[in-house]
Amino acid sequence: MAYNKYYKRVKIHRDDRDRNIEINETKTIDRVIYVLLLLSLFLIPLFIKAHIQGFVSPSLTFMNTGMQADIFSYYKYIFLIILTVLINILFLYKTLFLQNEIVKSKLNLLVGVLAVFVILSTIFSPFKSLALHGMFNRHEGALTYICYLAIFLVAANTKFSSKQLHGFLYSLYPFVIINMLLGLWLFNGKNLLEVDWIKNLILGSIPDGAQVSNGATLWATVSNPNYISGIGSVTTVLFLVWAIFDKNKLRSVINIIIATLSFVMILTSFSTSGFLTVLVLLPVILILVLFNKNKVKSLIVLVAFLVLATSVYVPMTKKNDRVWNESFGSVVNILGIQQKETPKNEISAPETEKPSSEAKKETTDLKKKNTNSEKQNPVSKKNSEKVRLNQESKSSSEPTDGEFKIPTLPQSGISAGTGRVYIWEKTLETAMEKPLFGYGMDTYSFVFPQNDIDKIAGLRTYNVIVDKPHNMYLGLLIGSGAFALLVFILLIVSVLIKGLKAVWKRNTTQSENAVMLTLFSGFIAYIVQGLMNDSVVGSAVIFWILLGVLVSILYKANIEAVEKED
Repeated sequence: MAYNKYYKRVKIHRDDRDRNIEINETKTIDRVIYVLLLLSLFLIPLFIKAHIQGFVSPSLTFMNTGMQADIFSYYKYIFLIILTVLINILFLYKTLFLQNEIVKSKLNLLVGVLAVFVILSTIFSPFKSLALHGMFNRHEGALTYICYLAIFLVAANTKFSSKQLHGFLYSLYPFVIINMLLGLWLFNGKNLLEVDWIKNLILGSIPDGAQVSNGATLWATVSNPNYISGIGSVTTVLFLVWAIFDKNKLRSVINIIIATLSFVMILTSFSTSGFLTVLVLLPVILILVLFNKNKVKSLIVLVAFLVLATSVYVPMTKKNDRVWNESFGSVVNILGIQQKETPKNEISAPETEKPSSEAKKETTDLKKKNTNSEKQNPVSKKNSEKVRLNQESKSSSEPTDGEFKIPTLPQSGISAGTGRVYIWEKTLETAMEKPLFGYGMDTYSFVFPQNDIDKIAGLRTYNVIVDKPHNMYLGLLIGSGAFALLVFILLIVSVLIKGLKAVWKRNTTQSENAVMLTLFSGFIAYIVQGLMNDSVVGSAVIFWILLGVLVSILYKANIEAVEKED
């Protein structure tokens, strides 16, 4: 009996010691996960390097099979996969072997369901390989989305200190500064691809004999001005809100400057989406200011930002009219005060287009072939004429009595949103043909009706390939189906509700509250700009990591509130 007493005491002592070892090991693993998340935030949005790979078109259409080049997405995609695997191995070890519990939340369930629908959309896709990896110049396939969700899940279920929370935001400073400088250089007529050492650094891996296209420019570290405009609006809101609510005065001054540099990113992109997002978020920021205890300091910061933003906006509008046209000019146009004529080179549709001379040559060759076949087969010619007449008589509202009438073709024009409204309408129509699982992620180029007769009325020309929907939500709808979109919207709504509750109750510490408001405002900015922009690796990784960090703060605030009530 006495031995049992000592045995139990030794056993308890050993269990406590083992538990302390596990706690220390968990903290070490959390620190490594934090470093890897920081590395993801810093490296993936910035890294650009030329990569050439073989591409096999899944259908005989506009896209040529052969070697294709990409600068902006391939290595981002590779780094995303590597870092996601490392982060999740550590997280699984911590969960399975160190017995760390995952927070019980509906958000985790929604993430799992969304991942299932993304996988199913790939299985049932008519272009499975493409749906898995994505297009050679985007890499936004199912694997990329699974990485987003996995990295979000880890960040949401990891606890971070106040210093670590600040570190996540610090890691975005280089992204803002570098992209602002790239935009300003191009704005002032300087092409960095003409600088030898930069050209060799980015394009050094291309094979001998390969050349850069004439007029190729480097405007940012993401592949489209629309994307840099969208993520620029997010960083503008992020750092402005942090400057408003942060108690550290020096850091507030720095963040006002970073927010202004982010605003410059928007202006140099010549894209309206980011500017509109900032305008939409300004009333939200003002409401948050009115709820802040230190209203005077908050208003001073907000006014300081507006003064700085105006001081850079006015000179830039004088230097280039497009700054006005793509900012307040677009707002004026949307409100219907004046009609804006969009130049042809500003059509916000994909850039890939067939040269008119080549198209003309193909048309001439086709006419020759038809003439020869008609001479050889007069019966076929008569039958084809009958078919043409029958089709025309059916489509005409008046009887033709055998008379052939040339159908009225749409006039060249541009739909609202520099063509976006036309693209959205056709995307929705196409998505409804496969509403359950969609066509597979990033297969958009091959499922959009590229030969639509009304294309010229919506995009001013037929010679343009629409390769993206210009809407994050429609991209998910046509890629993974209506249920996937519904789950994603539920995820967004759940975070919005949790965030609003946290803002109202203020369960976090003063430092964490500032970061929580910052991330919550940035989250709103991203989902707003997503109405006009697509998901892309260089900016989406920022969203999903910071969303996970925001949810982690909300989890912690909720747990502490429950403990206080008990």
